[in-house]
Amino acid sequence: MRIKQSGIFIALALASTAAYAEPLDVKLGLWENTTTTEMSGMPPVDTSKMAPEQKARFEAAMKVRQAKGPQTHVHKSCLTKEKLEREPFQDAEDKKESCTHTMISSTRTQWHGKLQCTKPKRVGEVRMEALSRERIKGTMQMNASDANHAMAVHVSIAGRWLGSSCGDIK
Repeated sequence: MRIKQSGIFIALALASTAAYAEPLDVKLGLWENTTTTEMSGMPPVDTSKMAPEQKARFEAAMKVRQAKGPQTHVHKSCLTKEKLEREPFQDAEDKKESCTHTMISSTRTQWHGKLQCTKPKRVGEVRMEALSRERIKGTMQMNASDANHAMAVHVSIAGRWLGSSCGDIK
């Protein structure tokens, strides 16, 4: 399972999925987002069609990845008014994977939502908090499973506003 390290986390944090919901009160423009990801278990990958040596390499690679501990990534994203008014966190991959996004609550300072996907089966929750108009923090907890494997993913998110111009960043 690949956890996308693009602007998906900041977009998710800043999304408002219902007209009556109040989006987080943050500045529009360029954001720098730091995500720290921790994983445990094996991803729901069908290894039954893999050759035994390919399956062994896959499982060994996952164990090496988890032994490294939390992985931190820094990326930039552009927050626009349009992204605040629609579901920016439903990217093309989610649509291919039959994912449903549900906002549980949204205020000027806190956002809480759920994600459910069917292929592979994933269930997750995201909580974000606007610490100020220029700083956010949050967490995402995702569980993925199939008949043979289960994996848990925890992501810590910290974002800071860099400026009103996004330049070439989308």
